[in-house]
Amino acid sequence: MENISTTFYGQKTRKTHSKAPRILLYLMFVVLMIDLMPGLGLGFGLGLSAKNLFLYLLLILIAIRIALQPSGLRLVDLDIHIPYLVLMAYAALTWAISTIFDPTYNSIRGAISFKNQLVDLYLFFFVFRYGIHRSEDYIWLLKAILVTLIISSLITLIDFFNIPDLGIIGEHKGRLEGPIGAANQYGALLAFLIPVCIGFMPRDTKRIGRYFWVTGILIMAALLVATGSRGALVAIIGGSILSVIYLRHYLNMRLVITYGTLSLILLVAVAAVVLIVYPELAQERLEKTTSGSLETASSGRLSIWRAALLVMLEWPVSFLVGYGWNAYEASGIWKSAHNEYLDRMFELGTIGLSINLYLLYVLVSRTRRLLSDSSENMRRLQIGYIFAVLIMFVDIFFVAIPDPWTVIWVITGLLFGLQSLVETNGQSAEDPTLKDSDQIENKHGLKRA
Repeated sequence: MENISTTFYGQKTRKTHSKAPRILLYLMFVVLMIDLMPGLGLGFGLGLSAKNLFLYLLLILIAIRIALQPSGLRLVDLDIHIPYLVLMAYAALTWAISTIFDPTYNSIRGAISFKNQLVDLYLFFFVFRYGIHRSEDYIWLLKAILVTLIISSLITLIDFFNIPDLGIIGEHKGRLEGPIGAANQYGALLAFLIPVCIGFMPRDTKRIGRYFWVTGILIMAALLVATGSRGALVAIIGGSILSVIYLRHYLNMRLVITYGTLSLILLVAVAAVVLIVYPELAQERLEKTTSGSLETASSGRLSIWRAALLVMLEWPVSFLVGYGWNAYEASGIWKSAHNEYLDRMFELGTIGLSINLYLLYVLVSRTRRLLSDSSENMRRLQIGYIFAVLIMFVDIFFVAIPDPWTVIWVITGLLFGLQSLVETNGQSAEDPTLKDSDQIENKHGLKRA
């Protein structure tokens, strides 16, 4: 593990330091994974759980560290913090207004939803972004998390194909329901993780570790097919096309066509194997897709979306300001809008949706902006992340992903921590942030590819 930072950055650690923070963060992630598993939630009621207690403990430790450091804490990610805090403030305002003026509004459920879907995600990003501050810690933790997710995917594959039947993973109508969320949510998470793992995978074909990553990616692809999530498959194709267009000045188009074709062939081959083993899954998804009815083909989504829009038309101002946080759940339309954009529009209006879209846009725009200053290995990870985020952009048009968002923000915090080293390396030697981070050999801190 100690050599990973050298591989990524071409830099050397100047002095030893405690590994306790990254170990605590990894344990936090393990607790998070256990808490997200169906039937294994570590909750205590009223939105409290073991992961929340662990999260708050880490926040306290970070606060103590900040208090003991003369330099304090430098928030260098204001382009993320500001829109996120504004989004939370607006959502809290709509919650307060609904609580005061709508006697039918369940303010307690709204508050719990606000904490789980906005506050907790922000705090997870915060602790994984600021809980550590050295490149080797970020890379070690990112690798440990991805390896853990690959191992969990292997266990899921073994259980799903009953080799042997471990009794851990369930299925619904022949569709795999993974360790995180239902079939569509797990499919969305896999669609996000595959390009991230590809970006992190060692490039040297002679390294044994590369075969581990290739195997892990193939396992994730097989599980993605087993979820039967058509939205995730469409997202991979659509998001990859968007990524190629968005990164066209940074990609070798000849390699894009070559690897894109090979990936498509490989995906078809993996899908064929899975569907041969589970023909009922193929039949059920094919019947829905080829049905002459758009309603059937969309699994009822069109009716849900139409009903939501009709409710909004009853009060046109809702298109601007929304009906209030968590209002969709109380609307009685359906348990989920199956579209996070529509859900944001229904609850927070154009105002909230615009803030949310800008926040998501910052994730890819800032990463792309740093590509030219990154090393070759770092650039591959950044490109993989951009592919993953744009795939997720497409996927949330078809499904809500409350559980995978936690993992996505954890990985985002680690990646942006790595990227902060690129942004701060041009500062003066007296800068406390630069002093605390590893010293780097060249001017920009990273070798140009």
